[in-house]
This record gives sequence, C-alpha cells and structure tokens, in this order.
Amino acid sequence: MKLTDVLAHLEANKSEMDFLKTGFSKLDNDLDGGLLRKELVVIGGRTGIGKSYLAAQLLLNIARQGFKTAYFSLEISNEMVVSRLLGALSNIKSTRVRSGLLSLLELQQLTDSKAKLKAYENFMMFYDDLYQLEAIKKEIKINQNEFVVVDFIQNIMVPGADEYNRLSYVALELQKLAKEANCCVLVLSQLSNTVTREGMDSPVVEYKGSGNIATVCDLGFFIHRQQSVTPGQFDTLQLALKKNRRGTSQTYDDLVFQQPGGWIYEQTEG
Repeated sequence: MKLTDVLAHLEANKSEMDFLKTGFSKLDNDLDGGLLRKELVVIGGRTGIGKSYLAAQLLLNIARQGFKTAYFSLEISNEMVVSRLLGALSNIKSTRVRSGLLSLLELQQLTDSKAKLKAYENFMMFYDDLYQLEAIKKEIKINQNEFVVVDFIQNIMVPGADEYNRLSYVALELQKLAKEANCCVLVLSQLSNTVTREGMDSPVVEYKGSGNIATVCDLGFFIHRQQSVTPGQFDTLQLALKKNRRGTSQTYDDLVFQQPGGWIYEQTEG
C-alpha cells in the first residue's frame, strides 16, 4: 500500500480511534484514553487471582459506552460470569446470587442490579460453548463485536501441534482477528513459570505456553492480588502494564477488590 493510500485510510477512519474507556481513570490516562480497536490485549495472572472478575467488569464498562461486546468463556459457565457481574453490582457473593437464598434486602439489591445490567443487554453477548478458534472468529465477525473477552487463551482449541506452536498460532490469529474485525480482543492467560516464580517485578514479560503471546500482543498486563487479613473486607489488586506498543510501559494501577461481591475500583476512587 502506498503512503498516500495509508494517509487517506487514516483520514477516512478517524472514527475508529474512539477510545474504549476501561472505567479506571489512571489506567485510561496511562493508555492515553483507553483501549483501541485492532489491538490484542493480554492480562496474565495466577489461577484464582481475579482475572475473570476484572475482564467481566471491563466488558460491562465498555458496553455502557454503547460498544458491542462479547464474552467467550472457555472455563466457567455463562451463568457464573453473569452471576459474578450481578454480585459485583449488588455486593453479594456470586454463589449466593446463584443459590437464591437471600435476605429481603439482598433480594432488592439483586433486583436493582439486574435492572442495571439489562439496560445494556443489546451490547453484551455471552458464550460458553465455543472452544474452537475458527468458531470464535466466525461469531465475532458475524456480530461485528467491538470489544471481545476470551477467557482464557490456553483453552482455545486448534488442530494438532504441541502446546508452544499451538499457542503461538492462536496468539497470532487473535492479533490478525483484531485487525480484520476492527475490534479490541482481550485475552486472559496464565503466567509463565518464570514470571510466577519471580513475581510482578519480573523483567521477563511472558505468558504460559508460548513466549509469542507476549511478542504479538499490543498491551500486556500482569495482575496480582493480595488478600485482606480481615475476611470479607477489601483485597488489593495490582495491575501492571508490562508491554505497551504505544509508548510507556512498566506502569502500575492499584485497584481494590471489594468483598464479598467483587466490584473492582481504583484506590483513588474511594
């Protein structure tokens, strides 16, 4: 493509530069406004650290802005994803949301939360039955999603190959998908053994199974959770931007995970 063609394309597609705001002010500021279409974003962390909670909240925050979103869960059910969102909005533990064994006050809080969530149902889709990469890509293109969560990359199925080559291929295909479908693709991942061993300040940016996941992503994050010494209060989350094709990396956002529901906010938000 000639330079003049590229410049014309840039001018004609300025609307595509609309930022998908994460809902976290410091993070959006670090990203010069938020997430962008045509980017592959990776959030890595240990099992049970809160990756899915954060991804679901990002989905809701972006759906609230009128963007078409989709959550592809390759690990937990749609019911669990949505019950976590409802629990976060109402500050009720998600297992209690699913059981229905609630007090009158909790029932009212849950009713209010369902109403808030339903207001954006035309902007959110949930899938828990698609594991094949090609099926996921097809669904995204058909529905013209603008923000997509894939939870998580290690469970995506493609024919043959060993783990390293399989995940390298998947990561590259998701990067291509973000460009072809004009959407932001956020994938959740486990961390490599090296990073798990060295911790959040590891100089290595690497995700489990393939170093190519970090190589091809546009934004690469690590997330760490420190549980409160007082049960049922507030856990601290640290979200580290370890790779940023746009500019500055090695920035940190201190978040709070509110128990028992799991709503996440920045410490400065109060």
